[in-house]
Amino acid sequence: MLYLIDPRGAVWSADTTLGAARARARVDGAQLDDQRWTTAQMRLSYEDYLDLALRHGLAVPHGLMLDSGFVDHALAPARLDASLRNQDELSERLEHVGRDTEDRSTRLRERRRVHEAGRSSLADRQSSAEKKAREIVNAPVRRDLVDHWDRLDGVLPVTVSQELHAEQA
Repeated sequence: MLYLIDPRGAVWSADTTLGAARARARVDGAQLDDQRWTTAQMRLSYEDYLDLALRHGLAVPHGLMLDSGFVDHALAPARLDASLRNQDELSERLEHVGRDTEDRSTRLRERRRVHEAGRSSLADRQSSAEKKAREIVNAPVRRDLVDHWDRLDGVLPVTVSQELHAEQA
């Protein structure tokens, strides 16, 4: 999925990949942002989409295009955190469910072992996702994209303005 962030304050989405959009542009001679855009389901705020696009996006005539993978990576830690909470809750509920074929202490010990193994694996994935999200969110702002955004009369997010101001100081 691709996002188009336009300077009027809207985020659009198209059910395609950047590779497919580039191939279509080469074959048809169309602009890269000539897609079937629909209003995006907002998983982030407009400013957050714009912030990511100014770091990882692509300048197109109508704004900035951003691959959804960057949004997915930015949201992954929160998604994994919710999975961890769900796993803990499910484990707690299952403590009271038993089978007649095994004694209670064996059943609880086995469930704890399975739960801890799953929790450890999920915690490792969460740690990796947090590292990747930090890399994406903290990537440097691309000056060429800021210049393009300025030419479109777009307003920069406060985070980007502060970062650019700090670079100049």
